[in-house]
Amino acid sequence: MRAQGVDLSRWDISFDPNKATKQIDFAIQKASELNWRDSKFKALWEGVKLVPIRGAYHYLRSKMGWKEQAEAFLAIVEGYDFHFFACDYEQVNNEMTATFADAAHKWMDYVSSKTGKKVLLYTNPSHYDAHLYPYGDWMKDYPLWLAQYWITPSPDKFPSLPKRRKASDWTIWQWASEINYPGHAKEYGCGATSVDLNVFNGTAAELRTWIGLAPTPEQPLTIEQRLSKLENEARIHGWNI
Repeated sequence: MRAQGVDLSRWDISFDPNKATKQIDFAIQKASELNWRDSKFKALWEGVKLVPIRGAYHYLRSKMGWKEQAEAFLAIVEGYDFHFFACDYEQVNNEMTATFADAAHKWMDYVSSKTGKKVLLYTNPSHYDAHLYPYGDWMKDYPLWLAQYWITPSPDKFPSLPKRRKASDWTIWQWASEINYPGHAKEYGCGATSVDLNVFNGTAAELRTWIGLAPTPEQPLTIEQRLSKLENEARIHGWNI
């Protein structure tokens, strides 16, 4: 089963995974935009830190130099136990130029070199094809966090990818948002009415391997579980206990 995750920002208001009724294997929270911290960053972190695998992203803007944004992002996430990072490359509030595409490339290279951690490119297929690929193919060197929504959403489907990526060449897929799956935030421990939902292209164990974490150690069996296991074995083998 694919690892299930949420991504969060100030729009989600609050996050408490202990109140969730759905599976949450990872969480990705917005850290910054321009050179300012997301207003709910610290509050959301209180919930995010309870999730086994954690990421942080920056919403890249064309009106400010990439390095200033990268330095601000690194300062904001410093001291927080994030396992991976992402650059959010979108059209809203941005000019989709060659300069902006190059800024995304340089931001990702810089954050990757400074942290030594995985850095994903977050975008959608149309932006990838129309606003990134015409200026180079550096994106192939980075894992893809893809936003693409089906009318009938399901985490078990497969995303439609950019023309230059093979069918399986994605790492995280944002399969649901308020656009196609409204009203499910409470099921994921959020205080808003909608939440963005994601899957990793593999199991939770494979996600741990991808970010370089050791496998989750097996929990020792309780006395009740040991007795139940023994009773099952006795029935199978015809033992008298």
